[in-house]
This record gives sequence, structure tokens and C-alpha cells, in this order.
Amino acid sequence: MDIHQGEPKQESMNNDRKKFEQKFQQNSQDMKKQIKKNMRFVGFIIVFILALILLSNCFYIVRENELATVREFGDIKTIVVDAGNTDAQLQNDLDSRFKNVKIVHQKGLHFKVPFITTVEKDTSKLLTYISNSAQINTKDKIKYQINMYAQWEITHPGLFRSALGTVNGANTKIDEVAYAVVIEKVNSLTSLEFLTDKESLNSVLAVAVEDLNEKLANQGIVIKDMDVYRTILPASNIESTYKKMIAEREAIAQQIRSEGLELYQNTVADTDRKVAEIKASAIEEAEKIRGEADATALEVYAQGFSKDPSFYEYWRTLISYEKTIDENSVIYLNSDNEYLKFFKNN
Repeated sequence: MDIHQGEPKQESMNNDRKKFEQKFQQNSQDMKKQIKKNMRFVGFIIVFILALILLSNCFYIVRENELATVREFGDIKTIVVDAGNTDAQLQNDLDSRFKNVKIVHQKGLHFKVPFITTVEKDTSKLLTYISNSAQINTKDKIKYQINMYAQWEITHPGLFRSALGTVNGANTKIDEVAYAVVIEKVNSLTSLEFLTDKESLNSVLAVAVEDLNEKLANQGIVIKDMDVYRTILPASNIESTYKKMIAEREAIAQQIRSEGLELYQNTVADTDRKVAEIKASAIEEAEKIRGEADATALEVYAQGFSKDPSFYEYWRTLISYEKTIDENSVIYLNSDNEYLKFFKNN
């Protein structure tokens, strides 16, 4: 038995182990390189995302249908409003807290300081307030149940946010002040004016809107329009109201009939006067024409008479015969009468 046969095998095994260790070390180094490469890529992605986040926090956009309130550390520094908004500055001057607030009338892209500046947005569209049913009394003591609506808009988003907070808060505030003002104005109308005279109603409501806007000026909103969209007559007043409306309508109808009769009589009298004037003018014109014709005829006669007096005398005599003598005429004249001289020979 050769005791040296195990040595080559042991050496071979050592060589395989070395190759495996070298290969393992190589794979480990390749894996570390790949991990480092992947970590660099991930780091780049993280940095890119952080840069995007930082960049996005450097700007904000105010769209055409939006208003913006810009705060720094919670304090309002700027508001962004519509280009034609003139109410914002007036409302801004009413509150000393906002004397240093900047009003920007240009919408679009704006710069801000990241993580320090916050932006709150509100709508610039018209908003609608609808009241609950409320009772009013007209000037003639008629009661009605009415519902109103109003169109309003946010004009100073900073004041709006500070005083009212939300649209529901604004509607609640309008409801608090609108009822008393509208009641006061409608009390100056009679029931007929309130129900049928839209111009009078709109006039008092326009005054009510002005009064309401004075009360709401420090709330950052403005009412643009207000109207009554539903009127209900209480059952206890229906019969008396109908009777009154019938009486008023009959009075109006009688007045219209009287005015119509007066107009008819005036028209007839005016027509008769014009007819009389036309007739008088026609008669005057006819007499004038007749006089001119007679004068012309006399002139012609005179000219003819001057040329042949005997023929003119004969012709004029024959005309007089034609006018005075017919088949039934009886003339009692002396035969020597000069009028019958042309009959003497016959």
C-alpha cells in the first residue's frame, strides 16, 4: 500500500477550494458594485423627487375662477382677486389688521417661499343664497310668506376667510342681516305694489342690497342681486285680499274707461273742428275761384262786346230767353216792348 496516493487528491481539493473562494470573492465584489450602482440610482431618484417637491412648493397657480389668500407663518400677506375687483381695496381699508395686506389683480403663476408660505383658494364665481320662508307686512297691513334669493360673490378672500370661513357661514350671515333690511323696505309698499308693480319692488330691493352691502363690507363679500321668488298669502287673508284686489281692479278699469271716453270725446270734437275748417276753407276757395271765373267771363264778354256790340246784344238776349221762357211760359207784354224786339218780324 502506497501511503503517498492521498497527497494529489488533497492538493486537488485545495485547488478547487481556492478557485471557489476566488469566484465567490469575485461575485461578492460584483454584487457590491451593483448594489452601489443601484444605490446611486435610487439616490438620484430621491434627490430628483425632492427637487420636484421643492420646486412645486416654490410656485402656486390661481385660475380664472379662483381667488387666493396667501399666508406666511399663518398671517395673511397677500390676496389675489379678479382684475376688475374694486371692492377689495375698499374692504381692505375697513380693517386695520389688513392695512399691510397686498392686493394682486393678476391671476396665473406666482412665486412663494416653500414650507413657509401657504395658499388658500376660494371660488370667484357668483354664489346663491336662498332664504327660509319669512313673514312680511305691507303698508296696508297685508301679511305674506315670502322666500328670497340673493346672488353674491367673495371680493376679499382674506376677510372672508377670517370673518366667515366657509360659504355656509356666509349664507348664515346673509340670512341674519337680510331679513330685517328687506322687511323694512317692503313695508313701504302696498300689497298691490308688492304683487303687481315689479318696478317698485325692484327699486326697494335695490336700496336693500345697498344697505346689506354696507353691513357686509367687513365680511369680504358683496351681494350683486336680490329678489323675491315665492310669495304665499296666508289663508286668513285670502278673501279680504281678493276683495281688495277686485275693488282696486274695478277702480283702475273705471279710470281707464273714463280716460277712454274723454279721449273719444276730444277726438270727435277735434275731428268736427277739422271738418268745419276744411269745409270753410273749401267754400272760401270755391268762392275765390268762382269770382275769378266771373271776372274772366266779364272780361271776355267785354272784349266780345267791344268788337261787335250788336251781336253781343243779340246773343245775351237769346240767353235770357232760354233762361226765362219755356213751353209753359206765359208773357204779358206789349208787342212793342224792347225785350221782344227780336220776335217782331215773326
